[in-house]
Amino acid sequence: MSFGQLRAFNLVKDSATGLSKGYAFCEYADVTMTDQAIAGLNGMQLGDKKLIVQRASVGAKNAQIGQQAPVQIQVPGLTMVGGAGPATEVLCLLNMVTPEELRDEEEYEDILEDIKEECNKYGVVRSVEIPRPIEGVDVPGCGKVFVEFNSVIDCQKAQQSLTGRKFNNRVVVTSYFDPDKYHRREF
Repeated sequence: MSFGQLRAFNLVKDSATGLSKGYAFCEYADVTMTDQAIAGLNGMQLGDKKLIVQRASVGAKNAQIGQQAPVQIQVPGLTMVGGAGPATEVLCLLNMVTPEELRDEEEYEDILEDIKEECNKYGVVRSVEIPRPIEGVDVPGCGKVFVEFNSVIDCQKAQQSLTGRKFNNRVVVTSYFDPDKYHRREF
């Protein structure tokens, strides 16, 4: 509330345990405060964690049972015109892994295996790249996961299914990625 009066605040809780799931939604009475609040709160240390603050406009459930509109989340520093951008065969997954998790060899191998296994459900995975942290080097794309599919259609299926899903208690954000940049490793 230090950025302005709130119109709504919803701390998401587990219905079974009543405990916080670790994320919340808020709406400012003055919508112009939203970007200032994001800039001021994103990355802020809270206890032993850092806040991730971003815009969210969650798709409402469709009339058809079992179908849900994809979740659209704007991540600071990532421009996504019209959602995930024009479809390609390369999918970029954000908010899934932290540099700390990627430092540990065993944990890295487990994450890689989980991602390959899950993504193969949507089509043929040609390759997976998870840039890992290197001590003293600013590694481009560190913290992002790139999955190259055999076709744009397979990639679209994965994008629709994975967006908004949870991985290690984090909500997955997706965008399509330029295959030429992917092959040049311009993450």
